[in-house]
Amino acid sequence: MKKFAIGASVFLNLVVLAVGIWAFTGGLVAFFISSFIEPAHERWVTQFEQLPVMPGDTVFLGDSITEGGSWHELFPDSEVRNRGIGGDVTTGVLARLDQITAGKPGQVFLLIGTNDLAFGRSEPDIVRNIVTILDRIETVSPGTKTYVQSVLPRDVEYRRRIESLNKAIAVAIEGKAIWIDLYPDFLSEDGSITDELANDELHLLGSGYLVWRNRIQSLVTTVN
Repeated sequence: MKKFAIGASVFLNLVVLAVGIWAFTGGLVAFFISSFIEPAHERWVTQFEQLPVMPGDTVFLGDSITEGGSWHELFPDSEVRNRGIGGDVTTGVLARLDQITAGKPGQVFLLIGTNDLAFGRSEPDIVRNIVTILDRIETVSPGTKTYVQSVLPRDVEYRRRIESLNKAIAVAIEGKAIWIDLYPDFLSEDGSITDELANDELHLLGSGYLVWRNRIQSLVTTVN
């Protein structure tokens, strides 16, 4: 009986510890999102309201990886719009998608999903949201040509999930958009993003944006 009581006590302590860790980390994530990501998201969205997408524009849509690109300099002969927002996720893109579709852009290059993985969203949910994004673009702006770019590598612990997600996205968007598999161009031998292309295992250096540009350059519409 004494051994049982000790065992039960240890078990309960472990449960309490696990719950405490879960609540603490979950609380930190919630605090980070509400205090930093959501206000920044709102600032960008309200700015984009004042700078609407125009018919024929090429829109780069996504999170901080897209936001960090100097797209006007990378494609000086194109009418480009940077619609990347740091920390954004698939649901965030859906929430602001009307700003894109209302302008009837010529092209949309979408790269989204890495933050969804980091925040614990399931692969089926991410894929479903991306398909919904494409369906809404097709419905509201049927003349827009859409390109979905693969989620890039990051630190090695994400490798399995990113590769699985990319495979699922590629299958789901078939017939809806053009798939651009950037992933191999950024992958190092150890399974993380190449150090020469990123300096924090996530965000790109200038060399990374040049690799990206070179992969899609032939697809981006130029101004006559």
